[in-house]
Amino acid sequence: MCLNMTADARLKPRTGGRRAGHPFGEYALVKELLHSLGTAEMDELTAGLGHPRYRSGQLRDWLYRHPVGAWDGMTNLPARFIEQLQERYDIEGLKVVERRVSRDGTRKFLFELRDGQTVESVIIPMADHATFCLSSQVGCAMACRFCATARGGLVRNLKSGEIVQQVIALQQDLADDPLPGCHSAHPNVVFMGMGEPLDNLPAVASSIAIMLDPACLGLSRRRVRISTSGPGDGLRKLLDSELNVGLTLSLGGSNDSERKSIMPVPGRTSVSDSLDLAERYGKRIGRRGTVAWVLIAGKTDHLEQARNLADLLARRPFKVNLIPLNPLDDDDLAAPGQERTLAFQKVLTEAGVDAFIRASGGRDIAAACGQLHRRHQAS
Repeated sequence: MCLNMTADARLKPRTGGRRAGHPFGEYALVKELLHSLGTAEMDELTAGLGHPRYRSGQLRDWLYRHPVGAWDGMTNLPARFIEQLQERYDIEGLKVVERRVSRDGTRKFLFELRDGQTVESVIIPMADHATFCLSSQVGCAMACRFCATARGGLVRNLKSGEIVQQVIALQQDLADDPLPGCHSAHPNVVFMGMGEPLDNLPAVASSIAIMLDPACLGLSRRRVRISTSGPGDGLRKLLDSELNVGLTLSLGGSNDSERKSIMPVPGRTSVSDSLDLAERYGKRIGRRGTVAWVLIAGKTDHLEQARNLADLLARRPFKVNLIPLNPLDDDDLAAPGQERTLAFQKVLTEAGVDAFIRASGGRDIAAACGQLHRRHQAS
């Protein structure tokens, strides 16, 4: 059964579907996550509970600057304040159930949520910083041909606090085990994990506000990016929103027929409409957009497709990231060879389109989106 909730919907406890002995307890999901509250909401909560405003700042310090996983770790807060918060909120929304480290340094995490569902996050080592790849949903309704997450359909949206806690968990992992050569303390964040972020835009927008808030995580707006398959309704909502972060649009094809065959649900929005909406968003925020093109041997690696893509992007403010497919373990789709990949890139660059090859990391640890989740579900 697909469960599609708004960001503010409260999950009620379920007896069916919960694994026996689940550590979070039967009634955990009645409570909201404290990490879902922004600064203003937390200030209002603190005042409403009868405590001075500075206590709200102390509370945020324990959530973000010196994160603790238990209420008794908040040592400078009054016991009565802790009791009031504990009655209303949870602070532990996910737990690491699997952590894998690739030979190339990529780290993949499988997190268990309070209802027993699982999501994935990834730390990708870059030249001088780390990129955090976050999930926005349990499962996905987009049915993209190259994505393991889509095989199981959509289960539910993540709440904003569950998204924020992914960032905190990845930051803590880097603090405990720094990446060699990574000198920047500020990660890039991309919504490129499980789920279609524009299908859960209220929670994604709320989580980004908390990430960017200097009183919370204090990340740079320039370092945050939404990666989308381009459903039309979601792009229009993004365009009308107050979000001001980067955008990557995955096309899947150089015409509508190709796009639908690779990305059936987002393919209901034409290539032209998707590009138009993404371009309008880029102009609104003053940033060039990115088109992601997954290279699949025999499907999306034809040079004619590269020429068509170059024509589509002519005089449009986009660059292209070419991403050779990270193969799934139960599918015969494969990435093209290096020669074909370079030839595809050459067609684009000679036409004046900036095109970059982005190698997929973590091939030895099932880092393709959704693979650990599917294996865990099958176990």
